[in-house]
Amino acid sequence: MKDKSSKSIAGALIDFWATYSMPDYLQIDNELSFRGSNRYPRSLGLVLRLALSLGITPIFIPPAEPWRNGIIEKFNHNMLKYFFSTQRFSTLNDIEQKAREFSGFHNQNHRYSSQGGKTPNMLVDKSNIYKLTKRINLDKPIPLEEGKIIFIRFIRSDNVLKILNSKFRL
Repeated sequence: MKDKSSKSIAGALIDFWATYSMPDYLQIDNELSFRGSNRYPRSLGLVLRLALSLGITPIFIPPAEPWRNGIIEKFNHNMLKYFFSTQRFSTLNDIEQKAREFSGFHNQNHRYSSQGGKTPNMLVDKSNIYKLTKRINLDKPIPLEEGKIIFIRFIRSDNVLKILNSKFRL
């Protein structure tokens, strides 16, 4: 991924779901690229529309609680510690190639307790039953679909609920 734009993230999700499998839920943090737009805070961005169009329920973890995405944070830690800090890169293509190599090694060798001690490759369904097979053109608007979006939030003593840059007094 060359950047953190919603189009790059949506493309990466499509690639992942076509290779591995599609989830029932997509747990994400409150990064702007995931949720949409500061200019139109109640609009649904590309990543949300993509998930909903495929019947996937997005779940937003509470703001400033990265430990709720522990597997992702652990992967990011490993990638930083064992990949970026140990190599030199000459071009963006060099980074992309070596990142694919690291990801392949990781998916073949790294075991997660939350996955029963299995590697990501051990969990891959060899059939295509749950893999994304539909072609999606990210240059065309994805229509708004029915579905659910889950927000995990704590109501603090100020009695304010914050969702997608909107505040609701309770």
